[in-house]
Amino acid sequence: MKHITLFFISFSLILTGCEEERLDVDNDHDHEETEVTTHDIDADGATGFYYDLVAEAETDSSGSWHISFQMLPITAGPSTYMMPSLVLGSVYAAEYSDTAFEDMDSSPGTFMQDYFQDPTVVQYGGASEVLHYDSESHVVSVSGPDRVFVIYEPSVHTTYKVQFVEYVGGVISFKFGHL
Repeated sequence: MKHITLFFISFSLILTGCEEERLDVDNDHDHEETEVTTHDIDADGATGFYYDLVAEAETDSSGSWHISFQMLPITAGPSTYMMPSLVLGSVYAAEYSDTAFEDMDSSPGTFMQDYFQDPTVVQYGGASEVLHYDSESHVVSVSGPDRVFVIYEPSVHTTYKVQFVEYVGGVISFKFGHL
């Protein structure tokens, strides 16, 4: 009987130790960051780039997506130009320039007051545009690459931090992590 009791006590300690270790690993996963590089959204035949933050995967426009980079028509005088733009899906988003991406570990307490009432403000020409075209140098670049965007996905109640890092020749790189 002592052997059975000792066996169950030892087995319980092993299970408890493994469970605690597994939980620590899960918590570490929540703070990982994912880096994404798009394909050339300006290439002939390109239909944009659509990304599902929950699945952490590229998708197409008919699937579930949260952020997209698309070439949108912009009218300037009598001409129309196709300009690269960030387009938000069915999410709530806000921008923060007072904290570094690496330092943000939770959603700001002011998020509900800060989120964009008009999600088009991140598109080309918007007050918080992500991609900016310099008409003098004819170069598109990330506007304010140090800004951190907090994106709340309402269907699964998940919050992300996103930083748009670079735009070169139709290719955008960004990183994101769970909050």
